[in-house]
Amino acid sequence: MSATLVEYTEMHERIPERFHAEQAAVEALIRKAFQGVTREGGVSWSESVVIDGDGSGRTEAQARAEDTERSWEELVDDPNWIDESGMGGFNFLDPIGYRYYIAPAMIRSARTSFGENTGFALTIDGNFKEELQSLISPAQAHAIARFLRLMIAIQLALHERGNAYQWVLAYRLHWYKWDRGGTLL
Repeated sequence: MSATLVEYTEMHERIPERFHAEQAAVEALIRKAFQGVTREGGVSWSESVVIDGDGSGRTEAQARAEDTERSWEELVDDPNWIDESGMGGFNFLDPIGYRYYIAPAMIRSARTSFGENTGFALTIDGNFKEELQSLISPAQAHAIARFLRLMIAIQLALHERGNAYQWVLAYRLHWYKWDRGGTLL
C-alpha cells in the first residue's frame, strides 16, 4: 500500500463510519462540478507564495513554472502540495486560481476532517472574497455548500465545536444559498 493510501486510510478511520458514504458522495460531487477546471491564465500556488512576499528572489513567472501538474485532480494526493503552508495560498490567488485550487483542498479536507485554510478560504468577508469566488458556477457552489455541511457534521460528531465554527461561518454567511434543501447529517 502506498504512503498516500496508508495516510488516507488512517485519516479516514478518524471520521465516524456513518459519514463515509456522504464523504464519498461529496467527493464525487466536487469532482463532477469542477471537472475540466484549469488554471490557464490564472495565478498558480507557487506564484501565490511569491506574491505574498516570500523573500526568495524568485519572480512570479519562475514560481509559476514550478507548478507542473496538468490538472487539479493531481493535487489531491500530491504530498508536495501543501495547501496550508502559511505563505501564499487562497488570499493571493486570482479568481481562476481560486476555482482551480479550492476543489483539491475541499477533497483533502473531507478526507481528513481538518482543512482550516480551506474553511477560511470559503468564508465570505466582503468584496475581496466575493471577487475571488466570482468564477464559481452554481453547480460548484452547490458542491461547496454540501461539502461545508459535511464538515460541520463531522466536526460536531467529533465534539470539535471550535473547529466546526469556521465551517458554520462559511456556510451561514454565504454558501447556504446553494444548498438544495439539505440538512445537517
